[in-house]
Order: sequence, then C-alpha cells, then structure tokens
Amino acid sequence: MNNINKFKIDEILFEKGFSKSCSPVNCETSCCKSGVYLDPTDKEKIMPYISEIKNYMDETQSKDENLWFDETKEVDSDFPSGYSISTRVINDKCALLRNDGKCSLQVFGKESGLGSWAIKPHFCIAFPITVENGILTFDDYRQGETKCCSIINDKNESLVKSCNKELIFVLGEDGYKDLLQMENDFNKK
Repeated sequence: MNNINKFKIDEILFEKGFSKSCSPVNCETSCCKSGVYLDPTDKEKIMPYISEIKNYMDETQSKDENLWFDETKEVDSDFPSGYSISTRVINDKCALLRNDGKCSLQVFGKESGLGSWAIKPHFCIAFPITVENGILTFDDYRQGETKCCSIINDKNESLVKSCNKELIFVLGEDGYKDLLQMENDFNKK
C-alpha cells in the first residue's frame, strides 16, 4: 500500500467505481439517517452559528441545540483530536438533516457566503470516502442499499475520479494529483 500525506491508500479507490446513473452526485442522504460521527472540533466550528443555523431548519428538526449532539466521546485515532462524538437522531434522521434531504449546516454555509462546506463536519464532506485505521478508503456503510453510494467492479469511472471533490478535500490539490498518478501506475500493471 502506498502513502499520500499521512494516509495509506486502499487500492479499492482504483479498482471500483460507480455505474453511470449512480454516484454521490445523486445523493439520497440515507447515510445521515442514523446520525453522523464528527470530531469535537467540528462541533466547535458549528456552535458560533447556532442562531443562524436554526433559520435554515424545518419543522422536522429540533431548534434546541442541546439535542443536536451526543457528547459521549469515543476514542478514534482517525479523527484529528483522537476522539469522535455524534449527532443525535431526531425524527429518524440526523438532527441537522432537513426533511428535504439537505444538511442545515451546508445550506446555511452556502446561503451565508461562508461556503457550503465551511462548518460541515469533516467526514460528512468526505463521504463516501473515509479513513479507517489510517487507510484512505471507500466507506461501505450503504453498499448495496443505495444507488448513490454503492460501488461496482464494472465501473464507468473509478472512485478516484467520481469522488474527486471529496478526495481533494481530504488530500489537498497536490495529494489528489499524487493519487491520480498512483491510479495511472496501478492501471499500467
């Protein structure tokens, strides 16, 4: 396994991909149904904007910010602080997910001019890319259950290309260029 930055690269990123009609671009937001894991520092980025975020929530969400997060810290070395917490589930979905399938944090970020991903948790942005024990890989959490995040062998595009925005977010522009070269070398084998 080769490394880019601090991550080992799982070859599944080169081997598998999505069929033409499937990809994260066609997101069904089913990955958010059971809440999401985030680093405590992600929560710290969210909290200064509580009152503004509430303006982008709908009737299916609680506007009581004390109900948004489960503060139970889990040790997890793949998160920057070494710990993860989670959002709570309210009305069978992440506390921050609107009924229309849009993330209140992302809508607020975009509408406020901060940027769509400005306060969205790291692994929410990266999904379906994840890090497991230092290995950059595909998160198979919804594999076979949704079109948006189910990969296949007979792909139209590799995960490297179809998840380019997510991978650039995680690796940076230079790291992504290195990943493209790594994929090119892999395909020459």
